Amino acid sequence: GIALRMAVHLNEFHLVKEVIETTPTRSIAQVVRAFGVENLERLLQFITKAMDNSPHVEFYLNWCLSLLQIHGTIVEKNRPSFMRALRSMYKGLQTRQDELRPLCDSNKYTLAFIEDQARLLNSMDD
Repeated sequence: GIALRMAVHLNEFHLVKEVIETTPTRSIAQVVRAFGVENLERLLQFITKAMDNSPHVEFYLNWCLSLLQIHGTIVEKNRPSFMRALRSMYKGLQTRQDELRPLCDSNKYTLAFIEDQARLLNSMDD
């Protein structure tokens, strides 16, 4: 928590990204609780920026979820000051979904084909 607060306070993207990515997944909620709310908007922006080019989609989704679950009431009460960060996060998530959807659909159809082939082979063996 302290390392993340200091990194955000220094406003160094690469340092914030390093702290975020070295945080174990099981500790994300604890770090978010300890972070506080004074630099919450900047943290949201840093996470959104780091998520844009990262292959660790689920990891960053866990960060987003924890931030919104733990500090959601504060974000809701101060919605105008968080709108830029939330729009940026939404846009980044939507872009990732658009990138991953064709790959997931392709995998789904490939797996269905393999299942059908396995069933066909099993029925031929019987």
